[in-house]
Amino acid sequence: MTSKERVLRNYSFQTVDRFTIDFCAESKVYAALREYFGVADDLSLMERLHVDFRYPKPDWIGFPLVDDEGRPTDYFGIPRAGAGDFGYAVAHPLSGVRSVAEVEAYAKWPSPEMWDYDRYAEDCARFEEYAVLGGAWGWFFEAACEMVGMEEFFLLLHDQPEVAHAILGKITAFMERTSEIMFEKAGRHIDICFTGDDYGFQCGPMMSAGMFREFVRPYLQRMYDVGRRNGKLVMHHSCGSVAKWIPTFLEMGLNVLEPIQVRAAGMNPRELAPLYGGKLCFHGSVDTQGTLPFGTVEDVRREVRERVETFRPYGGFTIAPSQHLMTDIPVENIAAMYEAAYEYAWMN
Repeated sequence: MTSKERVLRNYSFQTVDRFTIDFCAESKVYAALREYFGVADDLSLMERLHVDFRYPKPDWIGFPLVDDEGRPTDYFGIPRAGAGDFGYAVAHPLSGVRSVAEVEAYAKWPSPEMWDYDRYAEDCARFEEYAVLGGAWGWFFEAACEMVGMEEFFLLLHDQPEVAHAILGKITAFMERTSEIMFEKAGRHIDICFTGDDYGFQCGPMMSAGMFREFVRPYLQRMYDVGRRNGKLVMHHSCGSVAKWIPTFLEMGLNVLEPIQVRAAGMNPRELAPLYGGKLCFHGSVDTQGTLPFGTVEDVRREVRERVETFRPYGGFTIAPSQHLMTDIPVENIAAMYEAAYEYAWMN
């Protein structure tokens, strides 16, 4: 069974030889693991860890990702700094926005044509035996918060919803069309539409149900629908406590939720598995907030085994971390996680 076959069967609740395995980490962790295992490159590392997924990304060929002060930015012109590959916003280019006209006048709205899709299609075609994740990273709500400032954006939702909708609409249109072109160019090589946006805090949802219905669901549905009309399974990344939104995600056509942030409220795998087993697949849950950074190798192995046993009766589960692996996690614990994953994942 190839990785592609294994993933597609696993995410259709069909019989597989083993549960699938995935990896996500910041670049410094990749480097540390390459050294630890003595492998030459990231693809060799993925093979060493028995990872069943591949995630090609298009190269940016648009405007320079730097602001007038020389600070690095993302493709929405948000200045960024700090640890990790994406860091955090250090300024908010739409702070103080008060009208739809100001939103439209923003000079650094990106265009979907600012990606190299031809190279992207070539990269996707390289992974015929693996499950290929594709589609734009649909962080429209997070991006809006970071363009305006989170507190200020939530005030806009209440005080000037038309301005909030204008921002969300511009962001989503860019991501929606980017995804569409990705599937036009490389769709036959892509298996899963993978999008992501966070809607939960550690202690619960970050907004009311009414606010979610008005300011998230319509835009998120557009991201799901790109994958669905192109015949792909839909996977959605959302950190935090999102248990409240799972029934809505299912109504919208979600196939796979990634990850389970196990220390967030309501996100206990032993409670989620019987509630949604056979209806929703779960991707990732090995604890990056407690077990991996602070536990022993045996703690890590025990958690991996326990997670496999929790989902074994239901299927549709991928062994992976509960968030990106960061440099606060000992390399030995990461290695133990993947060794245990490959040992315990087999169904017989």
